[in-house]
This record gives sequence, C-alpha cells and structure tokens, in this order.
Amino acid sequence: MSSKLHTDPETGQDKQAHTRPDLILLAAFGMAVLLGGGASVAIRYTYTELPPFWAAFLRFFSAAVIFWLLMIIRKVSVPRGRALMGAILFGFLAVGASFALISFGLVETPASVSQTITALVPLLTLIFATLHGLEQFTRRGFLGGILAVAGILVVFGGSVSTGIELSIPHVVAILVGTAFIAEAGVVLKIYPRSHPFATNAVAMSVGAVILFVISTISGEPRMLPASIGVWLALGYLVVGVSVGVFLLYIYIIGRWTASATSYVFVLFPFVTVILATQLADERISLAFVGGGILVLLGVWFGALMKTKPRMLEEPVAKETAADHVSDIAGCGMT
Repeated sequence: MSSKLHTDPETGQDKQAHTRPDLILLAAFGMAVLLGGGASVAIRYTYTELPPFWAAFLRFFSAAVIFWLLMIIRKVSVPRGRALMGAILFGFLAVGASFALISFGLVETPASVSQTITALVPLLTLIFATLHGLEQFTRRGFLGGILAVAGILVVFGGSVSTGIELSIPHVVAILVGTAFIAEAGVVLKIYPRSHPFATNAVAMSVGAVILFVISTISGEPRMLPASIGVWLALGYLVVGVSVGVFLLYIYIIGRWTASATSYVFVLFPFVTVILATQLADERISLAFVGGGILVLLGVWFGALMKTKPRMLEEPVAKETAADHVSDIAGCGMT
C-alpha cells in the first residue's frame, strides 16, 4: 500500500495519508456505523426503567468522566480563553439543549424515524455555516435541503400508514435537537479549537449539568438500572457510542477526507432500521423506506457530493463545515 506523510497543522505531528483504503480502516468505518446506528434503539430501551432526562444525564456524565481520565493519561491541558468558551457553547448546544430535546422526542418517536432525522446533521451544518457567512450559498445545497425535507414528510406519512401514532411535538423536538447539533458544529468553526479529548470532556460535563437540572425540574426519580439489559444498553451508549464512535471517528478522519468520513452519519439509519425491526418490533413501510432514501439523497447531494469519498491525497488548507464532525461524533450525536 502506498502512503505519504503530511504534517497536521494543529498538532505539528506527521500523519500518514493512505492513497487507498486498507482493511483496518474499512473495518473501523464499519464498526463506527454499527455502533452509532444502534444508539437510538438503546436509548429507547433504557426508558423501560429510567426517566429520559435522567438516563441522558447518566450517559453523558459517565462519558465525561472517561474523557477527563483520558486527558489526565495523555496529559492534555484544559482549554482556556475563547477555546474554553467554544467548548462550553458546544456542550450547551450539542449535548445539553440537543439531548434534552432528543430525549424527550424519543419517548414517543420510533428509533428508525429519529435516526433518519438525525442523518440531516451534515446538511444542516452546511446550511448553518452558510447563514453564518462561513460558506457560500449553493443551489446544490438548496436542492439537497428540498429533497431532505420531502423525505422527512414521506417518512412521517410512511410511519403513520403502518398504524404508528407519531406525536408531532416529539418529532419536532428531535428535528430541533438535530439542528442544535448542526449549529454546534458551526460553533466549533467560529471559536479556536482545542484537543478533541478536552473539547468533549468540557462539552459533556456542561451537557450533563444541564440535563441534571432539567431532570430535577421535571421531578424525575433518581435511580440506577435494575436489570442487566438496561445496564448493558447504558454501557453501550457510554463506551460504545459516546467514547467508542469518537475514537473510531478520529482514527478514520486522520486518514480520509472530512466529507468522506461524515458519510457515517448517512449510514446510521440503515443499521437503526434493521435493529429496530428485529429488537424493538418497529414496522417499516415501503413509504418509510422511500422517504428515508430521499433524506439520504438530499444529504448526499446537498452536503457531501461536492467532495467525493476518497482517500486524503493532499493537505487541505481551507476548512469546511464537515471538518468539525469528529467532535460531534465524540459527543455521540446519534
């Protein structure tokens, strides 16, 4: 396999950029898709014993502890100044606000519908970056957005046709939560970046505090899982998604382009649909499948098509919105 070294502009270290994929890299990509795709199914399963906001708090508090430990082990310093402010805002948007809404939405929304909506993250990130003046408006992005919105409407109709009673407020909550995730990615571009471990440690700590406050205001009981199954689901969300997907994503994005790596978000729903039908007895209609394909086409056409999913061949000087999805993946945005 041919390869060459490039200097990472942030760390100053040389990194290897392969000219074609290898089995380990493809396995890491596949594992990231498999781990992330099951998140919404696991979240809904934890609701069999845990209140939604409390369950989210336990997840992100535990993940924050792990990232603080990783910082200590790797001797990573805590961000300061504007970098710290960026990490705090990222935690407020990507963990606290978004998962308060998503946790609420998943109470009444099937995992397959929820994951299809959150697949919009790359496209919404591009749209918000345009609104902030960080990127230029394109007709391709506009048409991609139209396709994605049409797909969401078809998904909604397809779910209703199977007899599933969808709650519009809960679906809207997931959509707004997904928008917060996308805005968080833009925030990372506006503020100076810090080490990914530090960004996630601060962000998840901030998000955990917000979720704890919301859980307290909501009067949710404080409890731990009573069954092994819920413990395993919670452990999977903490170790497998919030930490595991992040580490896999960092490995992949160091060897692929950012846009190519962000395809992991687009592939999540395929795994979710399979798991939801097998483990959660969710019924999937042809209309749902068609709507899901429209959503994914919209994301691909509007946000990802402009950069083909190829191996990184030359250093990229100019950042795009997709360059910040590694930190989003770290917070388990699924």
